[in-house]
Amino acid sequence: MSRINKKYGFSLIELLVVISIIAVLTAVLMINLVGARERSRDSQKIQDLNSLKNALRMYYNDNQVYPSPGVVNCTNCLNTAVGSSYLPGVLNLGYSYSSTADGNGFVLRAALESGAGDEDTNSQTRCGLTPTPGVYAVCAN
Repeated sequence: MSRINKKYGFSLIELLVVISIIAVLTAVLMINLVGARERSRDSQKIQDLNSLKNALRMYYNDNQVYPSPGVVNCTNCLNTAVGSSYLPGVLNLGYSYSSTADGNGFVLRAALESGAGDEDTNSQTRCGLTPTPGVYAVCAN
């Protein structure tokens, strides 16, 4: 009668190899997912600024001048001028608004959490501003 030696289960080395593979995969995935929320909030801010830009253009078409904030780089100052008629929900978007002295131009700025690659500095260059990393700008032109 021969003895058959049957093994059931995994050896300790096999378990350690599988656990280490899972740990490496988890670490790689977590690095990629950490900035996803910040990037999505940055994308939403950029879309909100472009929507606000379109609302300001509609305001300009009706009034032949952009709203004057009274101060340079006011924060959330367009709530009454633009928010009531042109873009409801403009409250607390986290932007900074400046209009030109003659009322024919404006600049909107918003700080980004994770940056937008070169898109943030390119947007400022298009508006004639000195580029500051991590700030996205939208202007009248």
